[in-house]
Order: sequence, then structure tokens, then C-alpha cells
Amino acid sequence: MSRGNARQDVVDDDDDRRRLTGCLERASERSGWEVLAFVVMSNHLHLMVRTPRPNLAAGMQRFLSAYALYHGRRHRRPGHLFQGRYKAEMIEDESYYWTVSRYVHLNPVRAGLVERPEAWPWSSYPGFANQSRRLSWVDYDQVLKARRGEFGGDDPARDYRRFVEAGLIEPPPSPFRAAFDGWALGSQGFVERLKTLAGPEKSDPPRPEARRLSGLAPDRVLAAVAEFYGLEPDSLRRRGDGHVARAVAAWLCRRHTEATLRELAPLLGLSRADSVPNLTRGLEARLRSSPTLADELRRISQRLLSEDVDGPITRKTKNQV
Repeated sequence: MSRGNARQDVVDDDDDRRRLTGCLERASERSGWEVLAFVVMSNHLHLMVRTPRPNLAAGMQRFLSAYALYHGRRHRRPGHLFQGRYKAEMIEDESYYWTVSRYVHLNPVRAGLVERPEAWPWSSYPGFANQSRRLSWVDYDQVLKARRGEFGGDDPARDYRRFVEAGLIEPPPSPFRAAFDGWALGSQGFVERLKTLAGPEKSDPPRPEARRLSGLAPDRVLAAVAEFYGLEPDSLRRRGDGHVARAVAAWLCRRHTEATLRELAPLLGLSRADSVPNLTRGLEARLRSSPTLADELRRISQRLLSEDVDGPITRKTKNQV
């Protein structure tokens, strides 16, 4: 959960809400998160995510910083947008998915913004209520499969809706009231294991090498792009090369790796870190009028995220800028 600084609003209108959810989508894809539930309120937001890699802190920093930068520029408001560090609470396993996600989804109802949770478009619940409203980057099925006999039916989606609607009649308390020390929701054995694994508290920041291990390697992205366009991998480092592959590589690295701008610049033959966003902005401008380019990005992304890495990936035409 993250709140606005001094409880100020973090969104002013629907454009802000769309941008915030877009930042969440990009951060989750880049970090490899499985988004199970979310809701965007006026002055705070709730996320329920599973993190296969140990990168929650890095991903949240990227997500909140990207949105805060946009919000400050758009509304010309200096200073901090969010109130310090986000608050994170750990859940033991899928047996808590229904309880916690219902609490997340009922936030707009508790706040008096709507009478029913599906009426609030800025959450994941409309996709649970109506399959046609599902977002491609939310893992609805993982939540539904976590059913543990609630309502005893044979349709998990229908049973989940009934479970949430039961919370309208008898509003449930926060499941985190039972969390150990306010941060771990699970059995006593789970809590004891966490204590052992965490060890003594440390204030040292994570080492750069540990951060880099948590995402796709930039070299892998560059190799996939070069293979797709039939280029030598080193060609993407050549300064002045106008091939679209360099911009594609920059865009995919920003989406699928955790490399910093400073780390990406030399890999792309750039002398300055702030030149990387120039490449990605130029590509995004072209995407608006080029379905072919969008398809190429999709195909390379699928290749990168596929477990089957055998066999070549190629394209039929050349694309120059």
C-alpha cells in the first residue's frame, strides 16, 4: 500500500488514473510480477502481487517514481507525491488470496465511492465480475484457482463474486489485523521461518550485482533483437547506426530488464544515459502508426519470455529509421 504525502491525492482525474495503472502494468511486466489484485483510490493504492524474483523494492521504486515524475510535470507540483516508503505485508500462500483480494476490491465501497465494487473501474475487480473487462496483465485465474471450498460451487468465478458480494452484506475486517507484527500473514511456522531467513536487520543497500540477477540480462535482449533483424550483436553498439533495432533494443530493455539508463547507454552505443529515453520515445511515436512494428515488438517479447529458447526468430522485411 502506498499513500499520498500528508494524505494528499495522488490522482486528480481519469488521465492520472490511466497513467498510474499503465505505470503499474509496465513495472509488473519488467519485474516479472504476477499481479493478483489492485485498486487505485484518490490518495492511496493497494496492490496484491506475487514476486517470483526478489525484486519488490526495486520494482516499487521504479513504479512509484515513474508515476510521481509524470504527476509532478503534468500538474507542476514540486516535492514528494507519496508518503515515504510503501508499506508491504507478506502473505504465506494462496489460501489467503480470496480474503486479501476481497479486502482490496471492497476499498471503493468502504470509502462510499460506489455501492458495488464492479462499478469502480480503477481496480482489478471488474475483470472478476465480467470476463470481457479483464486486463491482460492481471492474473485472475491464479486467484480463482485458490478457492478453498467457499460457497461450494463448481464455478470459481461465480463463487468468487458471491464471496465478494457477501462482504457487502457483512463487511469483513482487514485480514492484516491477524498479521504477525503487522507485516506477515500466515501460520506460526511461516512466521518463524521468515524470522530465521531475515536474520538481523541490515541497513546496507542491495549490491548492484544482486539487483542485476533478478531480471532478464540486457545482453540476452540485445542478442534476441539482433537475431530477429539478422544483424551482428555488436552492431547495436555502433554509434550513428540508424537501424530501428537499436530503438527496439532500448525499448525492450526498459520493459524487460532492471538495468539502469547508465548501464544501458554503452550497450546501445550512446555516450549519455539520458539518450536512452530519446530512443524509446521515438519508437513509441512510430508505434502509433506502425502495426508492423508493434507486431515485431510483440514477437520478440514473446521470444524473450518463452521458456523454449531453441530455434531462430526472424522477420521478413527490413526496417530502417
